[in-house]
Amino acid sequence: MGMQRKAFAARREALGFTQETFAQQLKVELSTVGRWERGTLTPHAWRRPRIAELLQVSLDELAALLNPSVAKLVVRQPSSTQREVMVDAALVAGGAAIDVLGRRGEESLCRRMDRAGVSARVADLHRRYQAARYADAARRLPSVREAVDALIDNGSAHRRQEGLRLRCSVEIVAAKLATKAGDGEAGLAAAELARLAAEEAEDIFGVAAAAYQRACALLRSSSTEGVARINDAEKLAVSAVTSLRGQDPQSVTWRGALTLIGSVIAARRADHGEADERLKHADELAQRLGVDGNIGWTAFGPSNVLIHRTSVAVALDDPHRALATAEQLDITGLPAGLNGRQAQFHLDSAWAHTQLAEDPQAVIHLLETERVAPELVRTNPNARSLIADLLARERRQEVPALRGLALRAGVAV
Repeated sequence: MGMQRKAFAARREALGFTQETFAQQLKVELSTVGRWERGTLTPHAWRRPRIAELLQVSLDELAALLNPSVAKLVVRQPSSTQREVMVDAALVAGGAAIDVLGRRGEESLCRRMDRAGVSARVADLHRRYQAARYADAARRLPSVREAVDALIDNGSAHRRQEGLRLRCSVEIVAAKLATKAGDGEAGLAAAELARLAAEEAEDIFGVAAAAYQRACALLRSSSTEGVARINDAEKLAVSAVTSLRGQDPQSVTWRGALTLIGSVIAARRADHGEADERLKHADELAQRLGVDGNIGWTAFGPSNVLIHRTSVAVALDDPHRALATAEQLDITGLPAGLNGRQAQFHLDSAWAHTQLAEDPQAVIHLLETERVAPELVRTNPNARSLIADLLARERRQEVPALRGLALRAGVAV
C-alpha cells in the first residue's frame, strides 16, 4: 500500500466511513473508491468538492491526499497540510510516517499536530475502544483531550468548531469507558460534556451521539436509581430519534442506533411489544443501509441489529429466544476490530446457556469472550457473575476449562 492510499484511507477511516458508506455518499461504485485509494484512478474535478466536504478538508488538502508524490515532498520540506496528511496516515497505518517527521516524542508531536492529526488521534481512541482495549484507550485519553483543547484554544473560528466536534467525540469515548466500567455517573458527566460541545459546534450527529451515551449511562445507573433513570433514558433516546429527519446514511445510522438502545430500554421495562416494534424499525433502517458499517463509531448495520435482538431477549429473561436469535448471526462476518460487539454476543449466549443449565456451552462462549476481549471478562460484573454461578454448580457436573477461566478472571483463588 503506497502513502497515497494510507493518507486518503486514513482520512476516510478517521471520520468513520467504510469504503461502502463513502461510496454510497458519493453515489459511486465501491470499486471506484478502492481505485482512488490505490492510485489507479483520480476523481474527476467536478466530484472533488463533494469528496473534500465529506473528508472535511480543503480542495488543496484533498489534492495533497491524492498526490502520489506527497511522501517525497514531506521528506524534503513538509508543509503544514502535508504534515497533517502524514500524521493522519501514520496513526492509522501504525506509525511508519512518524519517522519521516522525526521522532521527538509524543508530547512534541501533539503540539505540532493540527486538525487532521488530532482527528486521527481521536479516531484511534475509538478504534481501541471498539477493539476492547479499554485500559489502553483510558491511558491515552488525557493526552488526546489536551490535544483537542489546544486545537480549540489556538485555532481560528473554523478550527474551533472542528475542535468542538472532536471534543464531543473524545468525551463520547470517555463516557463509553466509564459506563463500561460500571460508573454510570461518570459516564453521564462525560456524555453531558459531549452534548455541550456538540451543541456549540452545531453538530447534529454529535448531539445524537451524546444522547445515545447519556441513555447508556442512565441505564447503567438505573440498577441503583430505579425506574426513573430508565424513563429518563427512554425519553432521551426517543427525542433524539425524532430530531433526525434526513435520509442520508449518517441520519439513518443514528436513528437506527438510537432505536436499538430504545429497544433495550423497552425490554428493561418488560414491554415485549414495544421492544419488538423498535427492533423491527431498526432492522428496516439497517436494511436501507445494506451494510455493516461503522458511521460515527456505531457499528450499526444488519448484524448489529441481530446482536441487539439477542440482548433484548436477555433483558426479557428469555434464554430460548436469545439462542434462537444468536443462531441467525455469523459473528465472524462483523467488520474487523469490533471485538467489543463480538464479546457482547458471546456473553449474551453464555447467559442463555447458563439459564438452561447447559454449562459446557456457556463456558465455550465465555472462553470466546475472553479470547476477543480479555479485559471485559476480568471487569464486567455480568461476566464475573456468570462464572461464579457456573462454579457454584460445578460440584454437580465438572466442566472443562471453567476453573482456569475463573482463576484468570479473579473469580476463584
